[in-house]
Amino acid sequence: MDFRPARLAAMALIVFVAGCQLPAPQGTTSDRDRAAPAREAPQQVADANQRLTQLAEPVRTDTALAWARYYLINDRAADAGALLDQVDDGNAQTQDQRYHWLRLRTQALLAGQHPQRALDLLDQRQATLSGFDAGRQARMKLLRADALALDGRLLDSLRERVAVDALLDSDDQRYNRKLTWEALMSLPLEELESRSEEATGDLRGWMELALLYRDPQANIDAQVERLQAWRETWPNHPAARQLPEMVGALQQAARERPQRVAVLLPESGPLAPAAEAIRDGLMTAFYSAEQAGNPTPDLRFYDVSGADMASLLQRAVDDGAQFVIGPLAKDKVADLAALGTPPVTVLALNYLDQDSRQAPLFQFGLAPEDEARQIADQAWREGHRQAGVLYPDSEWGRRVGEAFITTWQDRGGQVTVESAFHDDELGDTVKNLMDSARRDDGSAGRRAEYQPSRGDNMSFLFMVANPNQGRQLKPLLNFHYARNLPVYATSYIYDGTPAPRRDQDLDGVRFVDMPWILYQDTRLHQLARETWPEGHGRYNRLFAMGVDAYRLQARLYLLRTVAGSDLPGVTGNLHLDGARLVRESDWAEFRRGQPQPLPRFGGGATLENNRFD
Repeated sequence: MDFRPARLAAMALIVFVAGCQLPAPQGTTSDRDRAAPAREAPQQVADANQRLTQLAEPVRTDTALAWARYYLINDRAADAGALLDQVDDGNAQTQDQRYHWLRLRTQALLAGQHPQRALDLLDQRQATLSGFDAGRQARMKLLRADALALDGRLLDSLRERVAVDALLDSDDQRYNRKLTWEALMSLPLEELESRSEEATGDLRGWMELALLYRDPQANIDAQVERLQAWRETWPNHPAARQLPEMVGALQQAARERPQRVAVLLPESGPLAPAAEAIRDGLMTAFYSAEQAGNPTPDLRFYDVSGADMASLLQRAVDDGAQFVIGPLAKDKVADLAALGTPPVTVLALNYLDQDSRQAPLFQFGLAPEDEARQIADQAWREGHRQAGVLYPDSEWGRRVGEAFITTWQDRGGQVTVESAFHDDELGDTVKNLMDSARRDDGSAGRRAEYQPSRGDNMSFLFMVANPNQGRQLKPLLNFHYARNLPVYATSYIYDGTPAPRRDQDLDGVRFVDMPWILYQDTRLHQLARETWPEGHGRYNRLFAMGVDAYRLQARLYLLRTVAGSDLPGVTGNLHLDGARLVRESDWAEFRRGQPQPLPRFGGGATLENNRFD
């Protein structure tokens, strides 16, 4: 199962709009020898195959290529592949036909989420590839790089992109360098750190630039200094000629960063333990910058317990604050929002209930609803269309379930089975859920493994459950012959502490969580353990939120001004949606009771590679 963004899943579908032309047919101009226009592609692929039998070569192949292109444009990758298989590249009489057949067939496999089959095809056609001119060979190597990325082999994809870059024309170089940067932003930080030491040539330069940008301990001023040093070391590097926009914006962000920051957190009351973890995260990020000799802002803390927010905000501004972090309580955030546009930038540490993307203050939090939406988006990209939904029968559980359902239905998906559960009725809940799924696919009453198929029945289950609930629900699904049913969960399923013996019952469950939880061997983790040896227990994720809140005070300017930019934080990839910071988590899967991170290819680059010459 793949966990990739939409543009990788649809890479063959977004590129033909430019109206590029297939090779003109050769030979006579009789009806039998005239290629049918792409707009006349039959609605049913069976009709297309039948009509192809009435055409002579080379027109038959030209027509199949044109119709396959049409099917791909219209999100019909399987039909495109079936049509291309009817003619095969063995029928191609010209080099142009062989090139377009191989390119289209590879694109159809990628659009259908079959990257390994695409790679196998390219390997099998090495003799054909070697007959293409250098430009076409380079563009096919870009397709190989896309397939490797879609297959989760980001490092191999990076190597392919770096190796082919010098052979590309300027348009393809821009595309390739953009995707190279996207991959570097998505490579797990600990892997990026370790692999950079063994890399050579341009790949090492790319990795050093990515580490410069992604270093969670780096002060923004230090990043600017390191950027200048990088440019001096790599004056002829491809990235030096086409510097990623978000890296270039670091210099302006450094000039705009605040000199004094006010932090509004409660020192007493029910939220005090959570606030303490956030404060410790803030201070860990502060200490790491200070120890490195980097400039740090003047941090001043204000107790919001029982305080009037208007008066407290004005006090902070009067004290010289240029940036405010907090408050944490939702009602306090609402109080600030009610005041209108604040006199300085405010980064609230919670979200308002209403649609708050245009609220007069920025909002950052760890909303489980964001995770539910991310899972819905990913499942849709993988080709799922019908989902099962299972969540606790509580206000919180219903809210998370509804976030998934709304996003899923907005995409066009259907919810086949929806069920809320109580802890004392888990067995009956799972039995009823699977009975409903079997009725839908016509297998009711059969004591056999449930075989989920995309598009026909419940092909996956979105499950909201804590670790104890999950350790019961997944074995119950296995008992009811649903071992093969993909199960996706939010970070609620994992408490952040490895427990292989207990969590082996969760094997096979895929879930999203923040990098801080999934990758615990970074330099920042080492500093945190040295500074806070007792740890933060169940507030560990809030500690990470504090780290990112500190980084945001200097980098929010970049997110606001560079379209499409994001911050690879320890809580996830952060980007702005209006005034709301949205967090994209990483993926993991329980294997032998251990959460194993899954590679992801993040970002929003349009894969323009897939177009005709």
